[in-house]
Amino acid sequence: MKVIVDPADDILYKSFYIYGLGKLFGERNVSFSSKPFEELSWTSRNTKSLRFVIVKEHTMRRYVVACNDTYDVIQELYDWCDCYGSVNANFAKTPSEFHEKLVSLCPSFSVRCWGFPQTISHAICNYSRDERSARKFFGKYKRLLQRPDYEEYISFSEVKDDRYVFMLSTLWYSDEWNKNDAQVNLRRAMFVRACREAGVDFEGGMVSQGMERSSEQLFSDCLSQGVSSKVWVSKTKESAMVFNTPAFWNCHGWKLGEYLAMGKAIISTELSNDLPAPLVHGENIHFVECSEEAMKDSVVYLANHPDYRMILEKGAKEYWERYGSPIASLRLLGIEV
Repeated sequence: MKVIVDPADDILYKSFYIYGLGKLFGERNVSFSSKPFEELSWTSRNTKSLRFVIVKEHTMRRYVVACNDTYDVIQELYDWCDCYGSVNANFAKTPSEFHEKLVSLCPSFSVRCWGFPQTISHAICNYSRDERSARKFFGKYKRLLQRPDYEEYISFSEVKDDRYVFMLSTLWYSDEWNKNDAQVNLRRAMFVRACREAGVDFEGGMVSQGMERSSEQLFSDCLSQGVSSKVWVSKTKESAMVFNTPAFWNCHGWKLGEYLAMGKAIISTELSNDLPAPLVHGENIHFVECSEEAMKDSVVYLANHPDYRMILEKGAKEYWERYGSPIASLRLLGIEV
């Protein structure tokens, strides 16, 4: 078997699955080439999606994994592929003509999938003159080197203290299309304020992007300095609990995947899109109403009931291993060696 991956598009969104393909088929059997994808328009090939083919003897099967923030299905990619995975699938809102090939996947996240020499080599070889910006293209490979390895997420780490809570999230810009100040930004600010009211040992807040559209004045009491992704993972693993809420365009976002992979006790508002299987309150997640008071009560309860916290941790880890890991995600697409 040979796996051929389209070199176009955002490597940060593809790295999770490239890592999984390397583990499943062996890294030397995974290569990059534009040839199997030349019939696709450049627009469709730059949509934060992974496109790859698996060649076995004289057969070739085509796959798409949509990693973008919306549940929209891209018609050209759907028509081209044999299987269309999506990290933000929403069968209720997606027209039925797209259901046949559509597979719901867990949210993924960027992982460092190669060492330094390989990453530089792939960046140089995968660059195309069709790319809109060489600076952005190579910048994403540079950022890939700064991402944690997948093993850093899944390795066990003790909680620092039953009352220690770390949460550091992006303060997204808000405009007439993305009303983030009334959605993700507000919900994250509620959790920060709830933790302070709950009297736990809270660290973190929200990191501004420094843009004109970023509403820093609304959430000035919640702002914090950023940290590297590796420090973020380390501190998150020490936290007794974490907070999840739908992110940009109400997508699942990377954090839900990261929290499940780390086996954290997750406090979450209601999810907007589908998953391979529902997360169950009290078993692998703790759902909470979207109010500061309800969040405070949940924080206090988890801080005072470590036995319940450990049930959520165990359930989150088991869910991830069954549905979310790189190899589990590929198997949901029907891929086996």
